[in-house]
Amino acid sequence: MNVEELKRVLADQWETLREKLERENIVERELREKILENFSPTAHIITGPRRSGKSVLSATLPGRPLYVNFEDPAMAGFSIGDYRRLMQAGYELFGEFDYVVLDEVQEVEGWERMVSVLRDEYPTVVTGSNARLLSREFSTYLTGRYLSYTLLPFSFREFLAYRGIKPKVLTTRDEARLKRALTEYIERGGFPEALCFGREYLVNLYNDIITRDVIVRYGVRNVRELKEVAFYLFSNFAGRFTYSKTKNVLGIGNVETVKNYVEYLESAYLIFELPKFSFKPKEVVRGDKKVYAVDTGMLNAVLPNVSENIGRLMENAVFIELLRFKYYKRPSVELYHYRDTKGEVDFVVRDKGETELIQVTYASSEDEVASREVENLFRVMELFGVKRGTLVTWDYSGEIRRDGLRVKAVPLWKWLLNSRVNLFNPHTQS
Repeated sequence: MNVEELKRVLADQWETLREKLERENIVERELREKILENFSPTAHIITGPRRSGKSVLSATLPGRPLYVNFEDPAMAGFSIGDYRRLMQAGYELFGEFDYVVLDEVQEVEGWERMVSVLRDEYPTVVTGSNARLLSREFSTYLTGRYLSYTLLPFSFREFLAYRGIKPKVLTTRDEARLKRALTEYIERGGFPEALCFGREYLVNLYNDIITRDVIVRYGVRNVRELKEVAFYLFSNFAGRFTYSKTKNVLGIGNVETVKNYVEYLESAYLIFELPKFSFKPKEVVRGDKKVYAVDTGMLNAVLPNVSENIGRLMENAVFIELLRFKYYKRPSVELYHYRDTKGEVDFVVRDKGETELIQVTYASSEDEVASREVENLFRVMELFGVKRGTLVTWDYSGEIRRDGLRVKAVPLWKWLLNSRVNLFNPHTQS
């Protein structure tokens, strides 16, 4: 591509993005704080599911960006050899700029060589929708000189900001407003554009992720088989699965094929695996796993009658919020579920010797809390030697004590609002 062609493309892309920023309600993302902690000349790699807001986040960091979207068909002829012409086009169009954004850069073969040069002069933000493909290149060629981040769909806090709802609860009306917002959040999810366009948008996004970020990226030949695995895992969200059972249920030839499909889908951020905790590392690797979807809104759009499974949707929302805590605040956090012959606890959250145990249940009063949920939580608290446990409910607040142990029951809306300060902080439990 020549300089004049590149100038035209860059001008068109920036105009389109600028109009989007002026037209839409742009919410400041919680990940922004983490990026700005070390926003200096180096490579800043932002991955996350397609349409989660990576482009907008990247283009709204402090200063003036040189923004390039490599998914634009007009950039189809771009090659790594056009790098200097790209920079010349940027200088001629915009003069100076403060940082560079290379959006969906995995479309360009050899992109990492371009980034390795740019990062010495500018903060260079690289975005992509496939964690595995990006990590393979930047770990090989950028040799540690990069910072990586993962952006997920809106948190409940960001959703409220988008809807213009203040999270403070001063009156009964305020609380009712937040509960209505939670119901909408569970139903529609956190993909920004889905809040405007609804169910059909999410169905199309689900199919786009499978097609563009899995089938095309990995050259999957048996498309039908891959799609069946994706739908099977979605249908079993917040449930246990094994590779061998998935193989048998779907009639797939071998377990390795299933493992590959699951890895592809997880790299595209469509699903996530949660291992079973064990004090023996080998058993963590070999044990069965639970599976969660990236967004409850997408679950509602893709699966029939899933809204009837409110308890599982709650659990999925809690898991994704725990992932945000890991990605945005404490990367050293490890997430597991726990199960033995006597029962299970939904989430074991561990970090540097600290452990949080979290059980999720659809209950609106103490009478509706199943005794087995509390019994399992107390039992596993004793096993792990922790004094506190959390029971996330739909609409019940309270406290259950036994033999010096304490289980705090917290409504989901309150837990989602306060999770970032409450996790590993006993003094702020509300």
